[in-house]
Amino acid sequence: MLNKNKRLYFLLAFVLFSVGLLGCSASQPQKQLVIEKRQATSLKPEWVHQPPERLGYAYGVASSDTYGSEARALESASDKAKADLLANIRVEMSSSTDYNKKATMGFQGKMTLQETLNQKISSKTTAVELSGIKVSETWVDAKNKEAWALAELNTQVAAQQLLLQLNQLEKRLLQRGTLPKAAKLERIRYLKPSLQELAERRLILQQLTFLGAATQIDAARAQAVEKIEAEITKLLASLGVELQLATNEAKALQAKLASALTNLGFNLVNNDSDLRLVIQLKSNKLERNGLSYVDASASAQINSASNRTLHVINAATRAVSSELSVANNKAVSELAEKLANSLIEGLYQNL
Repeated sequence: MLNKNKRLYFLLAFVLFSVGLLGCSASQPQKQLVIEKRQATSLKPEWVHQPPERLGYAYGVASSDTYGSEARALESASDKAKADLLANIRVEMSSSTDYNKKATMGFQGKMTLQETLNQKISSKTTAVELSGIKVSETWVDAKNKEAWALAELNTQVAAQQLLLQLNQLEKRLLQRGTLPKAAKLERIRYLKPSLQELAERRLILQQLTFLGAATQIDAARAQAVEKIEAEITKLLASLGVELQLATNEAKALQAKLASALTNLGFNLVNNDSDLRLVIQLKSNKLERNGLSYVDASASAQINSASNRTLHVINAATRAVSSELSVANNKAVSELAEKLANSLIEGLYQNL
């Protein structure tokens, strides 16, 4: 009986030992699989060194340090990768690119009124963004504490979406027309939406050019739109502006203001004007500690040909110099520029 129990005991021990061996051998492939997976996820993707090359697609790659939050680093890398993609296809994201290029000109050279208005309108026009940019892959380099992102864009799809926007915008421009039989100021008021849409159109055309899709636009329709733009340019160029001095003191401002307005493209006339600017100027002079201070303020009441007040613009400045004449000249020059630029704003927004 004792020997029988011993045999059962050894048999049970052998079975348990065998099962343990089988369990160990079965767990080995699983452990190896986990190790291999970890190794695979830690390998640097090829796109980190060289972005993919695929016909009809654009790519951008960027990284960000993971010191702090890995999630924020991935978000930052994703944003940078999108920006890198846009830079690679040379897309200007600022809606005021045209304005920024010309703004440095200031009062150094004469421009047409249409060009000046384009500057102002473009500076306020929302950027035409390329839709469809997405982050296709990310990777975290734990060793070097960096997060990487790969952004991609189907340029053909993006171009088709821009062409659709252009199509809708140009149809609105052509449908609106130029109201050729109306009075001059009425036409300018009527065409305000067209000025905004023409600014948007320039941005879309710029995007299409960078995407290499400018040849896909409707040439006949584009020519018709450009004809409308030429009519608007001619209309604005014909707008006659007359300066009227309300006080003797305002005479000091006349020459500087006339020069500033001419350089911005305004057509100054002495009679038969469409707009009259009634100018007033006030100034206070103070000398203290060997310096001369000039506080000056001016206003320009914008009247129609029928003498109806359309808008009033105001400007103020302070100038200082060791010589009173220099300080006074500075104040007058600054006021002239401020009034001229305010008139551009008023022409578009308030007439």
